[in-house]
Amino acid sequence: MRLIGCVIISLLCCFHGNAQEKAIILKNVNVVDVVEGSIRKGQDVVIKKGIIQAVGKGAGTGVSGEVKDLTGMYVMPGLIDAHVHIANDPKESQADRAKHLEYFLRHGVTSIRDAAGDARVLRELKEGVQQGKYLGPDIYYAAFMAGPAYFEGNDREKSMVEGWPEPYAPWMQCIRPDSDLDKAMEDAKEWGCTGVKIYGGFDRETLLPVVRKAKEHGLQVWGHATLFPAKPWDVADAGVQVISHAYMLEWEGVSEELSGNIFENYEKFYDKIDHNKISVERFLQTVKSKRLIFDPTLFLCMENKMDWSARFVGRANQIGVKICAGTDYINDLNRPFPFIFDELDLYVEKCGFYPMEAIFTVTKVAAEALGVADKVGSVEIEKQADLLVLPGNPYDDIKELRKIRMIIKRGQIL
Repeated sequence: MRLIGCVIISLLCCFHGNAQEKAIILKNVNVVDVVEGSIRKGQDVVIKKGIIQAVGKGAGTGVSGEVKDLTGMYVMPGLIDAHVHIANDPKESQADRAKHLEYFLRHGVTSIRDAAGDARVLRELKEGVQQGKYLGPDIYYAAFMAGPAYFEGNDREKSMVEGWPEPYAPWMQCIRPDSDLDKAMEDAKEWGCTGVKIYGGFDRETLLPVVRKAKEHGLQVWGHATLFPAKPWDVADAGVQVISHAYMLEWEGVSEELSGNIFENYEKFYDKIDHNKISVERFLQTVKSKRLIFDPTLFLCMENKMDWSARFVGRANQIGVKICAGTDYINDLNRPFPFIFDELDLYVEKCGFYPMEAIFTVTKVAAEALGVADKVGSVEIEKQADLLVLPGNPYDDIKELRKIRMIIKRGQIL
């Protein structure tokens, strides 16, 4: 019995790890090139040890391995949902969360960024995927950081530290003027966080040192577009690398001084905002000039009847702002596809994106948002072999993403 268990574990580790010894040759396939924005027809893609070894016409000739004749098919990078929350519900068990991971991967989502949750859960899930215990995408996650004003009257995040002996934890920190920021960043890294997510309760002056320290410690800096009192332009000017939520750009239209409490602000100012007249041009131009990334979570906006958000996203794309696709949702396992597909559809249908531009948001730009553009996000030599095979050209129709014929994760075919 023990021997059988060891064999099963070994097979799982082989599937998820880099133990692939035999090469896989994807023969005569059309490569969706997200770097050049083109289709490279009739290419061979050679995969070994979980890595793309070669791409080109005839690149697989003479290579010993498993040949997949994909004539007429298209191969593209795996999808990346750059904004999810899979560890915020204390009522869910590890097994429940693992179902979400498999749901992601079975629909071609090969990497995700959890924008702050319980790191005890996230670390276990991440390691579980790496070790073959769970079937799922690669997981990257952030430490939650906010100023004292954010926590006033706000109990929403307390579940993330349930059972922890202190009111805050390394993955959910209250940042005060006298906080030891070096320790805060190192504590976050010790728990496996690859970035910090800045939620609220910061003005521009208190935000700047947090951004600076996070970068010094090699952490990605992600944050809400409005931090109360810091407004969107303040967040962009401070250099927050990935700025989330198109609906929060509405606060550029509030001229009054914002108080620190996020919930009081909505009640106090929301009715004064004329969404049809808001200009976010200064914010968008700053995001563009600093080469930051906008994470609009448009599906969330539209589900909450904030249709005016689409105008901001369309303008961002029009002037060349880098946009990553994220949902801010946990998936409904009863739906036929994850919400990230709806996000992409909205970019095309409501914001005027070409399908190619929408695909960039869920591949190369999303990889940059996660800080792993050197590893995933494109079909290139030395990149991790996270790939999807489609029957049609997704640059012609974004709906082609819903017709996946093959999923390859770290060089292993599902």
